[in-house]
Amino acid sequence: MKNLSNNALFANISSESIEKMIPCFEMKKRSFSEKDIIPTRDGDKEYICLLLEGAVSVSRISIDGSLDLLEYLEDTGVFGDAFAFANQEDEFITICEKDCSVLFIEKHHITKRCSNACQHHTQVVENMLQLMGRKVVLLTEKVDILSHRSIRGKLMSYFRIQSTKQGSLTFQLPFSLLKLANYLCIDRSAMMREIRKMKDEEIIELNGREVTLL
Repeated sequence: MKNLSNNALFANISSESIEKMIPCFEMKKRSFSEKDIIPTRDGDKEYICLLLEGAVSVSRISIDGSLDLLEYLEDTGVFGDAFAFANQEDEFITICEKDCSVLFIEKHHITKRCSNACQHHTQVVENMLQLMGRKVVLLTEKVDILSHRSIRGKLMSYFRIQSTKQGSLTFQLPFSLLKLANYLCIDRSAMMREIRKMKDEEIIELNGREVTLL
């Protein structure tokens, strides 16, 4: 299946083993259009969702109804309730940002060993634990960013993290400025005013989604 072998959940697993797991895990593929809401739960069923192509955003719904962007995923991302790390009272929404294809796996197929106790199933469990660890790191980064009180402090903290990840003072934002404001939990208009000040003070350059730290 396209892109499935590139997904982190199936790292170090052969294409032949992945093909065997498709019916074993009862994987179901669905397609979504831009702005569609992607369900990650159906009653008491929790799903682990594999993004085969396209892009999705995962956000927490705030008390006032606004969206607090947690993740923006493209092509081979993994999402679902199993990765929320949240209180049961929190409500989340996953939105299709670009036409996408998603593979759904019921959580129990991965967390419970199959009757054959196959080695590739063990590898999937190990991969899932590593994925959860990475998502904890991302959430920790966000906590650090939001710990800054000023808009400039939040922006610079985020920009420095992206610069380090991409290994350059010039880097690409992974999403739009509107989603950046949502991610930083700040008003977009106020953020744009601060960005203009930072450009005037020659702290940064901004061209579309390309940022340069000066």
